[in-house]
Amino acid sequence: MVGASNPLSSPSLSGQAIARVVGLTCAFGFIVDMTALTFPLGSGTAWRVGLMQQMGDRSIVLLIGIALLIYSAWENQNLRKPLGFLALGLGTLFLLICMLVVRDSFSLHSQAIDNIGNQATQLQTQVEASRSNPEVIANATEDDFANALRAIDTQAETLKQNAKTTITKSGIASTSNFAVVGIGLLSLGRLAMGSKGRIAGRSTKKMRKTA
Repeated sequence: MVGASNPLSSPSLSGQAIARVVGLTCAFGFIVDMTALTFPLGSGTAWRVGLMQQMGDRSIVLLIGIALLIYSAWENQNLRKPLGFLALGLGTLFLLICMLVVRDSFSLHSQAIDNIGNQATQLQTQVEASRSNPEVIANATEDDFANALRAIDTQAETLKQNAKTTITKSGIASTSNFAVVGIGLLSLGRLAMGSKGRIAGRSTKKMRKTA
């Protein structure tokens, strides 16, 4: 007498169940993280750039979660197809966010340069105004004033260069994350949407071999 095999003991089903749990955990964790980072809502380019950077850094978690969920629903077209649509939508959204990150990076760079320039101008104005102050003139020479102005210019240029480098690196990193994850999500979506025929073909072959 041959005992009936328990379908729940199948390694494939066990693997899909594990993938479903891990996939839901990754997706839920990404949503919780982004909710915590988004609220309370801020304003301005700097806040938006910071949020997009955090989102880009965590986007790989969402990609892994969606991939595992699609795998867990691979044999169930009613679940796999909506997940495919979700992956396509998220992938398109991430690619659109790339353009937003680039625009905000340029805007933030311009704001940083303007702020540094304004602060340098204010310091230079204070130095020029101190030339008419008898107490300052008594303890400083013209060379001291000239050196102070040159130091302000040098420091301003250094700060501008550092701001440019930092913002550029951050923008490139965020854009790359969104682009790579976006393409990955689009690929997952297309794979999930176009796998019906292949699955049916494999099932037919299995039935023929069994027969």
